[in-house]
Amino acid sequence: MKLERHVGGLSLARKANYLRARGWSEEEGGWSSEIFGLLPMVKAVHHQLTDDLSQALVKRGWQVVGFSERGYVKMRDGEHGKPCSLPKALRTQARREKRPVAELTYELFLAALLEVEGA
Repeated sequence: MKLERHVGGLSLARKANYLRARGWSEEEGGWSSEIFGLLPMVKAVHHQLTDDLSQALVKRGWQVVGFSERGYVKMRDGEHGKPCSLPKALRTQARREKRPVAELTYELFLAALLEVEGA
């Protein structure tokens, strides 16, 4: 699942603004972050969205239980839930809140941006 699809599809300018707001800097060859290193824009956006959305789910009682080599996060619902992917965690949380996945995901994305602006 492309996470960008659920945050309204991001134009190049919007992707750049999003990454800058989250502490990335544009360098020759891509975008750089202290946490993720130098990456092409597509991977930088993917990793930042993954981080923002997983951290937002943590605030709703989920746990991050690990990461794959490709940067995919594994989540667990509370203490005893079975590990699952971030997209499945988003679907489960949306069902719990009785709302569309895209609506929940976009709200979590916007909350991460507002958190940075308010800091």
